[in-house]
Amino acid sequence: MSWLDSLKTHMPEARERAATGPPVRPRGWARRHRALLIAVVLVLVGATLVILRPWESCGAGLRSVYADEESTGSSYVCVGLNLDSGPMRDDDPLEPLEKLIKSRNEAVGENFKTIVVLENLSPDPKVDSQPFPFIRREVQGAITAAWPKNGPPGIKLLLANYGSNADHWRAAAEEIVAAAAAQRIVAVTAVGNSSENSRALVAELSQHGIATIGATPTADNMNTDLKGARIDNFFRVGPTNTDEARAAAGYIAAHGFRRVMMIQGVSKEDTYATTLAEAFQNTSKIPVVFTKTYDVKPLADTSREAYLRGLFSRWHNDICGAKPDLIYFAGRGLDLGALVAALAGDGACEGLDSVTVMTGDDASTLAGNPLALNKDISVRLRYTALAYPDQWDMFTSDAAYPTYKKNHDNFVAEFTGTHGFPKSELWDGAAMIEHDAVAAAVEAAVQNVSADPVSVANVLRSIDCNSPVPGATGFVAFDQTTGNQLDKALPILSIDPDGSVHPVDLVWSRGRPLNTEPDCGR
Repeated sequence: MSWLDSLKTHMPEARERAATGPPVRPRGWARRHRALLIAVVLVLVGATLVILRPWESCGAGLRSVYADEESTGSSYVCVGLNLDSGPMRDDDPLEPLEKLIKSRNEAVGENFKTIVVLENLSPDPKVDSQPFPFIRREVQGAITAAWPKNGPPGIKLLLANYGSNADHWRAAAEEIVAAAAAQRIVAVTAVGNSSENSRALVAELSQHGIATIGATPTADNMNTDLKGARIDNFFRVGPTNTDEARAAAGYIAAHGFRRVMMIQGVSKEDTYATTLAEAFQNTSKIPVVFTKTYDVKPLADTSREAYLRGLFSRWHNDICGAKPDLIYFAGRGLDLGALVAALAGDGACEGLDSVTVMTGDDASTLAGNPLALNKDISVRLRYTALAYPDQWDMFTSDAAYPTYKKNHDNFVAEFTGTHGFPKSELWDGAAMIEHDAVAAAVEAAVQNVSADPVSVANVLRSIDCNSPVPGATGFVAFDQTTGNQLDKALPILSIDPDGSVHPVDLVWSRGRPLNTEPDCGR
């Protein structure tokens, strides 16, 4: 066979191979489903970016943590020390005040000392009892004290956030400690609610020589660490729960109440409620005939208020049977709102047409909002407050009145005139009490020859009844042993059904004004 014949013979086989090609390995899954894979990758990358938000910066001294966007309006909040005075969440409602603080800090120059306002600056309504407007007014009071019209130069103000329920207290403490020397921190003020977390934070700062001046924490054990040891560098301008309970007990005795029931929160973490109950039991001479306790944790499917509204409704028959003429409520203001709603809206009680409910200062968080007080059971609501703008007008005949009234009027002039804040923001005392905490820190900054933070506590201890600081709520003076405020004035206020607040009485925590017969050894 010639080569040509051979070629013709094998041509069909060659054509078949040419048509089919060599054996081909099947394509992999990724190649066969390339479009689907690309879509999946894009979804995963997008989800990762939403979760991590790498473009999102909380600024120097701050750390980003997750938040309940449905409750707070932001998927994240910034915790720590706000060195740049920038926003700390999406649509930060504090941003106007943060911008004001930033502009004032930038104008201070190189020779400065810093005061920190530490709070839960991003409250979650599902968890926290303190509403945002209260926080805003505290910051306004701090600004008023830091930068009065003719105040000392060289004062800076920084905000610090420990987050909802003070859960991120450690991050706040670490950032404050890290910045203390460079920022020449004089003191940390405000401190927020009384809780195990806030006590731990104060103790941590004290171990690093940093002084704190509490404005609103009233639990008696706030000046001790979690092991019960005294926190050397803690001071407070507000009253203790013993002060508040003593004032309440005096009011109860003077107004002839005889059948007292107590409802108390028993959460270990909430030292405000537990120590308020203990203080009332120790100071009241009228025996408590009936006690109900409650504890509540953050819940995934309902708010704290809604849960307690249901719980307190279950107690309605018990309360009707006890027939108290006064209920002393040792718990948070948010919880009190749920109790009042249950008392007034769950049916009438035979033989119990009305009842007075008395509580501590946290009830100020209820004020300003309508309350159903005049329904099935008529409720008269009273509470011992940290401050009230018209409190001195109840003591015009007292020898101390002119001086205390003058100090308060000076504060109002700075608050409304120098800074342009509305006078209506003063009604709950938040701005007043935080003003006094920062005023004490400013005094320490002025009197201290050192810029080292560890030197400040000794200067604060020298603010005693012989050299007090004039404040919006009265003269500020610290007990040398405990760091507590001396002779705090305590207004007793009522809340009406429309949410308006009115003064009922005013008492002194130690029975007399500070500037009469001072005795620093008491």
